[in-house]
Amino acid sequence: MFRTLRIASCGLSMSLLAAFGASAQAQDINSAIALVEQFIDAHRTSLDTRNGPLLNNAQAAAPYVVDGLAVDGLQGQLGFDPVYNAQDYEISNIRVFADTETPFLRGAAQIRVTLENFGQRQEFVYTLVPVSPDNVWQISDIYSVSSNWSLADMAYDLGIDLSGGTGPETTLENAGPPIPCAVACGTPVQSQAQDSRAPIASSGTEANTVSEPVIVPGMEQGDLPGNGINPEGRNLLIIFDASGSMWGQIDGVAKITTARQALSGIVGDLDPAMNVGLLAYGHRRKVDCTDTELLYPVANYDAGRLLPAIEGISPLGKTPIAGALEQAAAAMPKSGQSSSVLLISDGLETCGGDPCAAAARLAESRIKTRVHVVGFDLSEEEHAALQCIADNGNGTYYPANNAQSFVAAVNDVVRQVEETAPTAPEATSEPASEPATAIVFEETFDGPTLDAAWRIDNPVEELTAFTPEGAMFVAAIGKAPYFKNSDATNRFVLERPLPEGDFDLVVDVRMNVQTRHEGVMLSLFNAAHQQIGAHMWLEPLGCGNYLNLSLVRLSGSEDDPQTTSFDTSLFSGPWADEVCYDGRARADAILEALARDGAKLRLKRRDREITASLELQMPGNGETLSYTTEPITMLRLSGAPSLLAGHWHKAQPGESHFEFDRFAIEVPRQ
Repeated sequence: MFRTLRIASCGLSMSLLAAFGASAQAQDINSAIALVEQFIDAHRTSLDTRNGPLLNNAQAAAPYVVDGLAVDGLQGQLGFDPVYNAQDYEISNIRVFADTETPFLRGAAQIRVTLENFGQRQEFVYTLVPVSPDNVWQISDIYSVSSNWSLADMAYDLGIDLSGGTGPETTLENAGPPIPCAVACGTPVQSQAQDSRAPIASSGTEANTVSEPVIVPGMEQGDLPGNGINPEGRNLLIIFDASGSMWGQIDGVAKITTARQALSGIVGDLDPAMNVGLLAYGHRRKVDCTDTELLYPVANYDAGRLLPAIEGISPLGKTPIAGALEQAAAAMPKSGQSSSVLLISDGLETCGGDPCAAAARLAESRIKTRVHVVGFDLSEEEHAALQCIADNGNGTYYPANNAQSFVAAVNDVVRQVEETAPTAPEATSEPASEPATAIVFEETFDGPTLDAAWRIDNPVEELTAFTPEGAMFVAAIGKAPYFKNSDATNRFVLERPLPEGDFDLVVDVRMNVQTRHEGVMLSLFNAAHQQIGAHMWLEPLGCGNYLNLSLVRLSGSEDDPQTTSFDTSLFSGPWADEVCYDGRARADAILEALARDGAKLRLKRRDREITASLELQMPGNGETLSYTTEPITMLRLSGAPSLLAGHWHKAQPGESHFEFDRFAIEVPRQ
């Protein structure tokens, strides 16, 4: 049966403070589990004492949920109980535990809840984020795996402002006594988590913690493309070993602590001209050889920008060194600058890959990268096994068996990188092949201006720029840039006649996950309520972010537009599946490829049929993913080619970044 805690109006006990963590800098996963358990139990107690649902009482809910969800009468507006996914309750067999695959997703804690209500199983994913001023966990969303709804989305649809204002969040640590129906004043709930991470800290041990959200998507304006790629700087990608063995200690200090401190000091003191990036492996899932994540692509960042990411890495899983080196090639800028990789590892490859061969391929690629390796706390045999990575990568190997030698090794690598002279890429020739289509118009976005045929509706010049790499950067802010809005900002419209007969509109675009409602619309545009287009868009659900492709037609009047749409969730079968379970790693890899390498979005006309298609190439194995929608038949086709980078209608105020590499109008060859 449901385990009831003793509830009273009282101050925070010392044991509760211990459960939730007294540190203002970080919170462990067990604190997130404990908060969810406290929230569920406070909700049950509020019902049992006839005080009504917890989510109807803003003051009682505020210590648990972000302030945007602490709304008087919220459950009444919803019309059902989102904690139990029902209107009545008889609860049994409740279980609260960390997500075993991804306890942390882009800096947020993912906590699973299973229960039975009147014997029927319900499953939920709670998303918790660290909030100011104390950096403690609060619930930002509840997703029903059983019924496929999101509490945050439903609240937004009700017109609730989810921003929560500008002041500090109300939390269990700052609410102060009395806290009505909020805090258990007795012994805190013991977690039922199957904690596959390092043990919770006791005196003298390293805690399993997460600090500020580690998010490349979602940066402040100017961080990425950041300050762009500095053409005068060198490129350095740091590959950080976050496998479970990094919790091991040297001289009483966890290796992860030594590595964090050393890298934080070095990153903070880098030459301001340096372009730097960060890739980690083994930090999200315990038994997953695909767990590599590009946290920061190589770019020129402001001093200290990478520090929260470094501090937030928490060891957990395996050691896919070869996979990380394969991903490094895609992370490097396609430029002529000198590029280097700093690989830090305290173990050998555990995923069956060949890191020595991967290093050789990386060094021989056209980006001419050197691979330096710091082997941390290894035996002589293990040092020898890693030596070939540096040898094949034209780099240097550094054995480091204590903190002092580790810091010296990392410093020496950085010195080498800063002293390396820039090199130009070698020209390559590829056999020419006859393309399947002929190009009748092409925009490569090389700058400094667009083709004169482009017009920009509702222009905001400071939100666009040409990058040194030959792309057009576009930022979307707030709710305005939605393709159905007539006042959408920076809508690019090509005033050029369309070809007779069949044709493709095609755009190559990179899209980051930031507001989690990003979208790119490629359309034939007459007006916001008169267009047909291919829409690539993101949707946040409790198990992560879903990528979707739609073919959308808007017609009718401005006051009463009619919408016809073929919508496909690419993460519900076509490209990935079971995202709440084994498919999440693949879905994350696809989103990383979309942000790093981009995708090709097409709007295709064949006779009277219009379709939308999306194509993306996965790094490493070269797998090509593609999908084409069902067609819409158009007897008459009109409109001008149009591009819009923005948010779809549920986006909270926020900022999203896009890069357009190429737009073309192509016709199939006969």
